[in-house]
Order: sequence, then C-alpha cells, then structure tokens
Amino acid sequence: MKFIHAADLHIESPYQGISRLNSELGSALTELGKKSYANLIDLCISEKVDFLLLAGDSFETATGSLGAMYGFFEGLRRLEQNNIKVYIICGNHDPLGDWSKTFKLPENATLFGSENVTFELFRKNGAPVASIYGISYEKREEWRPLAKEFERKDPAPFSIALLHGTLSGRHAHIPYCPFDLSMLREADIDYWALGHIHKHEVLSEANPLAVYPGNLQGRHFNETGRKGCYMVEVDEKNITSKKFMPLSELIFNYHSTDISGIEGESELFTHLGELKYEYLKNESECFMLRIELTGRTGIFEKLSDHDQLNNLIEEINRENKYKGRFVFVDKIINKTQPQIDLEERKRSSDLIADLINRFESYESDPEKLRALRDKIFAEIKSARAGKFAEKPEEDQELKEILENAKWKCIGGLIPGKEQD
Repeated sequence: MKFIHAADLHIESPYQGISRLNSELGSALTELGKKSYANLIDLCISEKVDFLLLAGDSFETATGSLGAMYGFFEGLRRLEQNNIKVYIICGNHDPLGDWSKTFKLPENATLFGSENVTFELFRKNGAPVASIYGISYEKREEWRPLAKEFERKDPAPFSIALLHGTLSGRHAHIPYCPFDLSMLREADIDYWALGHIHKHEVLSEANPLAVYPGNLQGRHFNETGRKGCYMVEVDEKNITSKKFMPLSELIFNYHSTDISGIEGESELFTHLGELKYEYLKNESECFMLRIELTGRTGIFEKLSDHDQLNNLIEEINRENKYKGRFVFVDKIINKTQPQIDLEERKRSSDLIADLINRFESYESDPEKLRALRDKIFAEIKSARAGKFAEKPEEDQELKEILENAKWKCIGGLIPGKEQD
C-alpha cells in the first residue's frame, strides 16, 4: 500500500500584504499556490498511490471562491479517474460548518464529519487493508483535545488517524486541538496524519509514526525552505518507507553573503547580480529572498542608509516579469561593519575609544543591557508614537540591536576608510 499525506493547502491564499505593495507579484504567488496543488495531484497519479490524505485547511477560507472550488474539485476528479481515493478533514481555516452546502465532492472522496471520530475501511483487491479515522472542525476555533477520542476499533492490519491540531507546548500557531504524544500512543493507531503546523516534521518515528507534512507553499518569511507532502509505503502491517516530497515552485529563503573587501558600489552590484543569477539558474523554482550582507566593507556608510537600500531593491526587482521564473528581493539586511580596527581605536583616549568601551561593557553584562533596554523603552512609551513599540525580550535580539547601534555610531564618527 502506498499513500500521500498532505495538509494546509490553503488554496487561493491571497498574499494580502504583498499584493497591496505589488499586485502583479501577489497574483503570481497565488497562482503558484494553485500550481502546488496541481503538482500534488500529478504526484499521486505518477506514483500510482492508493489514496491521498488531506489533514485540514484545504482552503484559505470556507470553501473559497468558485475558482478555488473548481480547481480543488478538478484535482479530486482526476484522482477519481485514476482510481485513487481521497480522505479529507476540515481545519480551522475551512471548518465544516462553513463549507458550501451545495458543494458535493466526487465519489472517490470522503469528507469526515465533526460530531465524533469515524472511520472508513480501505480495501485493496477486495481485502481490508487500512482503517482511516478522522474528525473535522465544525467551527473555526476547536479547543477540545480531539486526539483523546481516537481509538482503534476494527481488525484492518493498518490504521491511520487524520487530525488537525497542535502538539502541546508549541506556540508557532494558535494551539487549536492540543495533544501530546501519550494521547497518540494510547489510541493504538499506526500512522497519525497531522495538519495545522506549516513546517514538515516527524514528531514520532515509530509506535506510532506521527507526521506534519507542512503546508504546500510558504506564505511569508517565517515559512522558509521547500514545501510539499509525505509519501508513505506500507508492507502489510509495517511502514517500509516515508519520504518528504517537495511540491512548491516558490521558496521563501534567507541568504547571508559576506562582502568583506568590497570597496565600491560597482563591486557590490556585480556581487548581487551574480547571486541573483545563481538562483535564476534553478529552472523549476521561484524565490522570495531576504539578503543579509555581512563583513567589513568600504561602503558600510551607504548600506546603513535605509532609503538607499530601498532604492537599490526597487531597481533589482524592476526587471522581474512574474510570468516565468523570478527572484524577488524582499529586503536587504545590513549587518556589515566599517573597516575599522577596534582594538587599535580602543588604545587611544578620545571619544571613539570611550564609546567602544561603553558598548563592550553592555555586551559583556546582560543585566546591564536589560536595564538599558528598560530605561529606553520607558522613554519611548512616554512618547505618543511609542505606545505601539514592542520591547525585545530575548537576550540574543538585544545583542543584535546593540551590535547594529555600535557600528552605526562608530561608523558615523569615522568618515571614510581608516588607514592601517
């Protein structure tokens, strides 16, 4: 038996933030999301799987627009033509209570109800092979620990549970339908087909095998890397293989590049052009990039100017057509340093030496740094615009802010490149 497990398709996800700034790019990302679903259907057919599992949030909202419904229906119908079954549950984005009452799925598709856990028996060559259990969300917010309601009840050699929920202690998503691994083990299910978390992850390798396949396509820079589904093969009662299968043709990615030694703008342009070309050489994927510049450079001062960086980004992206492959640079993050010998400057007795020593005293004393943060934010909060400011809580974030401030202060006080 072979099956594919996918979740969080979010068909027709609107990319609203991006669309407001660049409608052409927003439309391209939505179309690529639809293409990811088409790729999922193609994979099921080419691999000749027995069935497809969809573990919630197939649509962004309810059943989506007529166009989204049509695309979803046509994919299921193609599977029906190839004798591939589909088992579906609803999640928080597409709860069962919001599904169109007139939207009927093809005969090969089973949509689980929301009142209690039920199961469907999958037969192959007339013999029962697997029992597939599932329960849908009735409404958007589902706080019950539904995993406790699963219990193996039939004699099929292999069992699968479809659940849209959150492993207890995880805070990446709203913790709907919380569960822990002990709940999964108590149900005596062989494979847990999970949904809701947008990062692919194997929570438990065996007894049971529990998998989040992640979403089909990243939607922002908190969802980086390749996205897709899991393909699982079973020999009678035993899982013989599981494999993550990338499907998305759009990837959100952070790229850090060292520009040490770059002295002028032309060298930077050449470096960025070569970087973009390396991504464009990939003929099957588009990229949303955030580029982090590091190292000591002679153009630190210009890179510290936000308006200059934004202007550079606009020019880099101007050549994108969004009809074929593209690389869109979302942001350039300046983490470079000026070409200054700090140890040499610290040995002098001027204002800059004093400034360096003050910064380093905060770097070496976390409590002192937190006290500085509290003092600054007390002053910010007293200003009218400051009520919206959020105080950084993590020490690492504080150190990064301090590091950036240090180099901007020192770089601003020492114009041009300092001679060795």
